[in-house]
Amino acid sequence: MSNHPFRPLRHRSVRLIWSAAAISDIGTWVQLIVVGSLIAADTGSAVQTGLVALATFMPQGIASPIGGILADRFDRRHVFARALLLQACMTGCLAVALGMGVRTPAVLTAIILLGSAAGALGQPSYAAMLPDLVPPDEMVAMVSLGVYSWNSGRVFGPLIGTVLYAAVGPAWTIGFNAVTFVGLSVAVWAVRRPFAPHGSEGTIGERLVGGWRALRTTPACWFAVVALVLFNVTVVPFMGLVPIYAKAEFDGGTGLAGLISSAQGVGAIVGGITITMVAARRRRSDLMVGVVVLLGVALAFYAVAPTRATVAIAAMVLGAGASSVFVTASAVVQRDAPLASRGRVLAMMQAFMGMSYGVGLLFIGGIGDLTSLRVAFAVGAVGMPLGFFALTRRARWWREAMDGADVTDTRQVVTAS
Repeated sequence: MSNHPFRPLRHRSVRLIWSAAAISDIGTWVQLIVVGSLIAADTGSAVQTGLVALATFMPQGIASPIGGILADRFDRRHVFARALLLQACMTGCLAVALGMGVRTPAVLTAIILLGSAAGALGQPSYAAMLPDLVPPDEMVAMVSLGVYSWNSGRVFGPLIGTVLYAAVGPAWTIGFNAVTFVGLSVAVWAVRRPFAPHGSEGTIGERLVGGWRALRTTPACWFAVVALVLFNVTVVPFMGLVPIYAKAEFDGGTGLAGLISSAQGVGAIVGGITITMVAARRRRSDLMVGVVVLLGVALAFYAVAPTRATVAIAAMVLGAGASSVFVTASAVVQRDAPLASRGRVLAMMQAFMGMSYGVGLLFIGGIGDLTSLRVAFAVGAVGMPLGFFALTRRARWWREAMDGADVTDTRQVVTAS
């Protein structure tokens, strides 16, 4: 396995799509910070603020399974590019609404929800394209490139969003995000090669059931997805609650929220590079144990951070741990997903992640509104390692599955889990 973190960029198609995706990810983080800060300032509610992030990611739970069917039925490049154009249209509607003075959280959240649903239809196709873009030994590095892109957006998006918001207002700032989706769609169309699926025929219901069965009976995929669900419920909500945490505990606005998010993004990039290099020498199971412990400690530090500087440092460490978990688990799913149902398996992974993130935002945000966000994050800090320990005790085969060894009795594995 290659341990060079940027090796996939030697391929022209990867460079083309990745560079456009990096710009689009910046636009997404511009939108998250600007709209989240607007709602935090108007409502002062952790749940209301979290709904912006929830609307951005929750549609994965509904639209991704449909996107998985499309990914295993039609050319994946076409599906992804057209979904991006639809997402651009909905983001343009959000910009128009802000330009008209709309500030009602429910209205803004609904528009974001529709735009994110459009994007979720295309994400399984994009994920299913990745193994066709690079050789198998570059898969971890390829997944890590997505982490670098997303978290580069997390670093630069809040800073750019703060500047644009001050210069041209929220409407034109969100308009910038709409343009980035168009640019990414053009880049995808420019990759002039087919990405034909290998799926079988059948009704929609049969194909959904087939995708679920493939996920459920592939041990490494199932364990990785369950671990990601636990991660999304306990740890990831801190990301969507950055604007309200900055306001409630440090009396900060868009600037501080942007600083915390940027620090997390820097940490995530460092974590992605590190995990890619270490993965060539260490077992996946050992990596998972290490990053779970790191996440518990980092989130506890984030919960008690006394100053703006320390909360930024904690966010940086959290970013490193979060990207490490995502890269490790999702690369395992990419590795073991059956070829004929790859799109649907990846779609279900995204669906579970989206739904669990929504549950986590409501759970952690609700605790924050009832007590304080510091208490809420402390609950997550304890819940992640305890939940992972319980998971590994129940699925005693997990190390062999994660490390790539065959689990011979699939029926027994499924029953035991």
